[in-house]
Amino acid sequence: KVNTIVGWGLKKALYKALPAGVGDDDSYLSKLTAELIAEYNSDPVIKTVPYPGIPELIKKLSGKKITMSIFSNKSQPVTLQVVDKIFGLSTFKTVLGSDAGFPRKPDPSGALEVIRRMGLDKKDILYIGDTILDHQTAVGAGLRDISVTWGFRSMGSLKEQGATDFVDNPEEILKFF
Repeated sequence: KVNTIVGWGLKKALYKALPAGVGDDDSYLSKLTAELIAEYNSDPVIKTVPYPGIPELIKKLSGKKITMSIFSNKSQPVTLQVVDKIFGLSTFKTVLGSDAGFPRKPDPSGALEVIRRMGLDKKDILYIGDTILDHQTAVGAGLRDISVTWGFRSMGSLKEQGATDFVDNPEEILKFF
């Protein structure tokens, strides 16, 4: 399943998706990755839609004056393009992609930079994610986090890797505010 191989970057996902042995030649894998990145960057929003309930959740959080930000392992230009087309950049205080001078998740540096830009204290942050990388990022940054069960990983796999707090639908997130 595709959702079990994404989240660690395109090169690793491509390696996992190829038949055994095909991705072992690093120069060939790098060439394929570059081609995939170029294709994806040409229009990263094709067939991309928010999960059901997310636009309503964001509207409700905005109505409560909850400051929201995004930290993604996607590149900065792609992250900006996707967020702008789907939600509008003004919806979020900060939108930070992985190549904006910070290591990729699960390194907490980017999350800590988002917090700095938000001007908030760690105790006032709830980190929401759908992969174990998100949970590890939150733990590394010293943040409270919840994992959503409708994303790229099942609750079982998230639990196996250490996640402890879950929500099953976007509406449940409102109870944290």
